[in-house]
Amino acid sequence: MIRRHASTLPTIALVLIDLAGFFAALNLAIWLRYDVFAASFLKQGPPPWAQITEALPVVALFWIGVSAGVGSYRPGTTALGEFNAVLRATVLTFLGVLSASFFYRDASYSRAMIGFLIPLLLGVTFCSRLVLRMLRRRALDRFGGRLKVLVVGDNATAVNLLDGMVRAEELYEVIGVVANKHGAVNGVPVLGDFESLEEICRNQHVDTLVVAERDLDEAKVLKSIEICLRHQVTWTMVPRVHELLVDRARVDMVDGIPLVGMRCTNIVGFNWMMKRALDIVASTVLLLVGAPLMIGVAIAIRLSSKGPIFYVQERVGYRGEIFPFIKFRSMHLNNDNAIHRDYTRQWITENKAHTEGEEQAVHKIVDDPRIFKVGKFIRRYSIDELPQLFNVFRGDMSLIGPRPALAYEVEVYSEWHRRRFEAPPGITGLWQVSGRNRLSFEQMIELDIEYLENWSLWTDIQILFRTVSVVLFEKAY
Repeated sequence: MIRRHASTLPTIALVLIDLAGFFAALNLAIWLRYDVFAASFLKQGPPPWAQITEALPVVALFWIGVSAGVGSYRPGTTALGEFNAVLRATVLTFLGVLSASFFYRDASYSRAMIGFLIPLLLGVTFCSRLVLRMLRRRALDRFGGRLKVLVVGDNATAVNLLDGMVRAEELYEVIGVVANKHGAVNGVPVLGDFESLEEICRNQHVDTLVVAERDLDEAKVLKSIEICLRHQVTWTMVPRVHELLVDRARVDMVDGIPLVGMRCTNIVGFNWMMKRALDIVASTVLLLVGAPLMIGVAIAIRLSSKGPIFYVQERVGYRGEIFPFIKFRSMHLNNDNAIHRDYTRQWITENKAHTEGEEQAVHKIVDDPRIFKVGKFIRRYSIDELPQLFNVFRGDMSLIGPRPALAYEVEVYSEWHRRRFEAPPGITGLWQVSGRNRLSFEQMIELDIEYLENWSLWTDIQILFRTVSVVLFEKAY
């Protein structure tokens, strides 16, 4: 946007810092177990360096991978969010280590050492993250990275912009608003109207002027630019096509003339080839590994409900093409889909949640009477989705991507909603790991578009790790 310096620490730097913290915590744990408190344990003697050295790289890299999967390196994460992600990654990692040591009888690791290591690792990692946050904040303040922003306008776009800048307080300091009203806009004081702009820029230390007002005529726009030039203030504006572009615009320069348009999907060319290769390899492996589970589920469905094991439905996929969507059947036969059809239309057109009240809104039918008991269980852990691996192998779907739409959903789509058809639909995606059915339809579409425009192979791997965490530890509907 209007940042003058890098706003986030590079992921590779965080990974290296976490690895250094892991090694530091491990050495402290070994020192505590085999030196400081050695007399308190029955097993005494020197540390088993050979076994530790053999397992250390695997455990450290696994911990980093799980941390990435649960969102520890996600940009914009709060300190509490980071600590929660590190805690979950550490617990999952060492549950895996203890399980592996139980089955791998040739090696034995000190449970006491692991008992020391877990709190030390959490403490070292969290403290290093806090120090990095403080250094980053100090650097932004000291070297001009935190911009003092003046916003022109009090419309809905200005309010959303102010809300985003206030939340990103490490990057922006919103000093005031220019509007034809008194008081404040979204908690930010109004410093005067447009006629006071010159005086405000002269008396206030403004780094950037952001014009969010749509009704400014060309003369006022030119006047605001002149004022900014006189007072060494950078100037930027929200384009009138803001809603159409959904906050995601691409600017190209042709002979000095700016061309503003929509950003396109990043899943093209070699990126598409890499994504397809991952889909083929991963779907093959998962089908082979999951075959016993799928056979067990098929038997359970056959015994608990009359009818076919699989449910095949027409869905809308890449570029609006129809394909046969496969999943385990979780509903009784001959049920009426009117309840889902009516709710889906209300969800898309009115942003209506199925359940609201004291708990957070859920944008999906809860306690659906059409679902039988085994179906409810396989839905709870997303086991009903496993047959979609055949769709992935065939190329109808991808492991990661927007969820495949129903035909009657697409009938009420707005034009910009159709951007989610720019890539094959996925079994899981950014929407599922970012709130799932607690998000509105508009939020889901925005996440789909964000995924398409910023795709990378590493993003897909992160989403896969986060999907495992969501399925196992978060409530699904």
